[in-house]
Amino acid sequence: MSDFLYGIHPVYEALIAGRRAFKKLYVSKSRQTKGIEDLLLRAKAEGIPIQYSEPEYLESLIGDSVHQGVAARVGNYTFVDIGAILKKAETDGEFPMILALDGIVDPQNLGSLIRTSLAMGIHGIILTKDRSAPLSPSVSKASAGAVEHMLITRVTNLVSALIRLKKAGLWVVGAHAGSEQRVDEADFNVGLVLVIGGEGKGIRPLVRKTCDYLVSVPQKKLLDSLNAAVAGAIVMYEIVRQRSK
Repeated sequence: MSDFLYGIHPVYEALIAGRRAFKKLYVSKSRQTKGIEDLLLRAKAEGIPIQYSEPEYLESLIGDSVHQGVAARVGNYTFVDIGAILKKAETDGEFPMILALDGIVDPQNLGSLIRTSLAMGIHGIILTKDRSAPLSPSVSKASAGAVEHMLITRVTNLVSALIRLKKAGLWVVGAHAGSEQRVDEADFNVGLVLVIGGEGKGIRPLVRKTCDYLVSVPQKKLLDSLNAAVAGAIVMYEIVRQRSK
C-alpha cells in the first residue's frame, strides 16, 4: 500500500528520515527549483523517479491541499511497539518521556503536538486506534514533517498500555484543567507518561483514574480550557525545563 505526502517539509523530512519507501516524487512544472534544491539532489542520489507535471495533475492526486508544488508517493507509515520507545530512552540515557494522546481527532492539533514532542525530546507517542486522527498527509504537513522522525505506537486499549508502563516504573501524569495541582508544582524528574485529552472532552474518566496524578496550567481568565496542542506544549516545556536544571 502507498500514501501521498505533500509540501516541501513533509516530503523532505520523510526522505531524510529514511523510514518510508519512496516510489515517485512529483514536482509541478510551475514550481521554481529555488527552495527545493536539497530535496531534488537527495531524490536523484537515491534513484527516486522524479516526474515534472502540470499543477492540475498534482491537484488530481491530492485535491486542493496546499502542496507547494511538491508531492511524493510513499509507503505507509510504520508504527513501533512500546518496547521500542522505552529502548530509545534507555539508549539516550534519559528518564523516559512518553506522550499519550487520548482522543485527539483534529489533524492540526495532532500535527502540532507531534512537532512539539520532537522539539522537546519526547521519546515516543502513544495513539489509540479509535478516537484518534489517522496519521494522514495533512497531519504530516501540520507537523512540518516531524512525524517522520517520531516513534509512534498505536494501541487498542490506552488504559492497558498505561498500566503496562506503570508496571515498568513510569509515572502517569494527566493534563486536566480541573486539577488543583499546578504544572509548575509537580516533580517531573522521573520516568513518566504525559496524557493529553481530546478537544473539548479532555481525558476520558477511566483514563483519568489510571493517572497517578493530574496537573493543570494556571490561567488568569478562564474563558475555556486551553487548546490541546497548546496545553500539551506548555506541560512538555515544563518537563524539559525541570530536567535541564
